[in-house]
Amino acid sequence: MHKLLTTITLFLFLASLMSGQSLPCSEPPFIRDLRVYGGDDERNLPVFVRPDTARRSGGSGLPPYITIRFDVDEQAPPRLKLIFRHCDKDWNIDTDYFVRDDFFTYTRMLFYEASPGGSRGYSWRFENRFPSEEHPFVRFLYSGNWIVDIVDEQDDDAIYASARFICVEDIVPGSLRVFNDYWTEWDMPLDQVHRLQLAMKIPDVLFADYLTTVDFYKNFNLFDSYRVGSYDFSRNTFVEGIGLREKTFIYRNILPGNGYRVFDFTRPGVYPSGNIVSRFGGPDFTRYRFSTELSAHYGAAVTLPLRSWDSEYLCVRFELEHPRIRGGDVFVAGIFNSWDPQEADKMEFDEDIEHYVHHRWLLRGSYDYQYVIGVYDDEAGYVREADWTFVEGNSWAARNLYWCIMYYDDDQFGGVTRAVGFARAVSGQ
Repeated sequence: MHKLLTTITLFLFLASLMSGQSLPCSEPPFIRDLRVYGGDDERNLPVFVRPDTARRSGGSGLPPYITIRFDVDEQAPPRLKLIFRHCDKDWNIDTDYFVRDDFFTYTRMLFYEASPGGSRGYSWRFENRFPSEEHPFVRFLYSGNWIVDIVDEQDDDAIYASARFICVEDIVPGSLRVFNDYWTEWDMPLDQVHRLQLAMKIPDVLFADYLTTVDFYKNFNLFDSYRVGSYDFSRNTFVEGIGLREKTFIYRNILPGNGYRVFDFTRPGVYPSGNIVSRFGGPDFTRYRFSTELSAHYGAAVTLPLRSWDSEYLCVRFELEHPRIRGGDVFVAGIFNSWDPQEADKMEFDEDIEHYVHHRWLLRGSYDYQYVIGVYDDEAGYVREADWTFVEGNSWAARNLYWCIMYYDDDQFGGVTRAVGFARAVSGQ
């Protein structure tokens, strides 16, 4: 009995030491876990349909509003403001006064709730829906690409965080299909590619010649699109039916990549509070010539609800066992950085264990993620020559959610880009 008590005492002592260990995660940002998604499901794309254009037959199937959610860790709720900015199809902010609609594209009235008692890493959660009866003075006069900036209530130039989303008019019906092709110029496994084919029929309310551009997206990455333009000359793109109401837009030779890795640290019994969260199965390995894995969330994440006592931020360790890579750095990408890795997402090579390592604060949940090779360009603000297959591999079997936006170059008010159609398809099925 005495030996049992001694063992238990030693175990509790060691556990207390572990819970008090110094965590290597850097200081978290002021705005934490900024998420934008359609409707109420965080697994939805950041795309919504204007309710006045939704077709009764179902149409795009998109929700009629978006949710903007983020956390802060302050003693009192900070005074914040959301500013919505319409963009052209290249995500350049429109400067035309009529398109900007300044009086109806901001709000200071934000709803928030306190975090559960004892939660780590945040004190307040802001969660708001647009457009909605909660915010009757916010409207999206034009469809298309939008950026939301979270700023200080007294200073519009003090931007704490930003996110992208798309508002769609459900006008042009389209059918998107995914095909498997061989790219004979490359060796295995890079010879396996996808071909995307969108067929559409433009209704009489639009000028057929004004719909000239389609952007294809893969999963939740809004920073890398595959563009097909009617008058662009590219070896991988083709448009059939220029000038007609029935058109087909094709993009060839898209590397499908591999299914996303998933890190699920939802259960406190496996990943307790106060400790460094490392994958229970050990470090990651290259998957360059290995079979694909099915993505759990198509690149999104599932986190615990606000009222859960286990909803908290943890110091998460990403670890890749791989020899040092010459000529490029390794970055970790996921919904936590909008699949647009920055300098802060670069992994460090640990000479002692010869592993790449990165630590970051994440809200307890299940996350899709991958490793990308490249060189960060400080001036451009993104990773140049990004290679998503060097570590992760490439396979037709990758379960990707492909979706597309049909852009219409409206000539009113000197020109405004509208999004007049949406379609989606899943590969590997």
